[in-house]
Amino acid sequence: MKTLSKILVVALFSSSVLFAGGAFVAAPAPEPDTEPVEPAVAEIPQAPAADNNLKPYFGAGVGSSSTDVHSQAKVCGGCQYDKLNQTSSKAPDKILNWGGSGSAGTGTALAGVEVNDFLAIEGRLTKTISDYEIKDHKPISATNAAVYLKPQYKLEAATLYALLGYGVTKLSFMGNDTTVNGLQYGAGGSYDINDELSVFADYTKLYGGGDKISKATTAGGISSVNAGVIFKP
Repeated sequence: MKTLSKILVVALFSSSVLFAGGAFVAAPAPEPDTEPVEPAVAEIPQAPAADNNLKPYFGAGVGSSSTDVHSQAKVCGGCQYDKLNQTSSKAPDKILNWGGSGSAGTGTALAGVEVNDFLAIEGRLTKTISDYEIKDHKPISATNAAVYLKPQYKLEAATLYALLGYGVTKLSFMGNDTTVNGLQYGAGGSYDINDELSVFADYTKLYGGGDKISKATTAGGISSVNAGVIFKP
C-alpha cells in the first residue's frame, strides 16, 4: 500500500512539471542539409522554318506579230491549135509562185515563278487579236502556248532576261487548223515601278516556219514584239 502511494505521488509530480509551462509544443524538424532539386525538363528542338524563296507573278501584254508565207501551184497550160498544120497540142504546165508577209496584233497572258534572283520559270499564252493580212491570201490567225526557262540579271530596279522554251503553235488558214511545235526563244527587260508592279518589253520567236498550212501555201516564221505589266502578289 505504501509502494502504490509513492508511485501515485511521483506520477502527479511529473505531470505538474511537464504542464507547468503551458501547452506542449513539438520541437521543429531539422532542416535538410541539401537544397531541393527541381525536376529536369528536356527541351524539344524546333524544326527550322522552311526557306521559301519562290515568288509567283502574273502579267498581261499586247504586241505586234509578223509572219510570211510562200505559195506555189502548178497551172495547166491548156491546148494550142496549129492553124497551118491543122493540129492541136498541149502546152506545158506552168509553175505559179506568189507570197508575201503581213502583221497582226496580239494579246499575251503570262504566269511564272521566280526560283531565285537569277532564274524564273514562265508560261505564256499568245493569240492574234487581228488576222495576218497578206496579199492574194485569205486571212491567217495564230495561237501559241509555251513554257520558258527565264535566266535573268537584276540591276537595281531593272532586270534583263532571256527566254528559252518549248511551245505549240496553231495556225488557222482557209478553214484548216495546222498545229506545230518546237523550240522557242526570246529576250527582253523589265522595270520595277514598286515592289508589286513592273512593266516589261520583249521579243519572242514563236515559230520557225516551213510547214504547209494548205495544199499550196507554206508558212514562214512567226515573231512577236510585246509590252505589258507584271503583278507580284
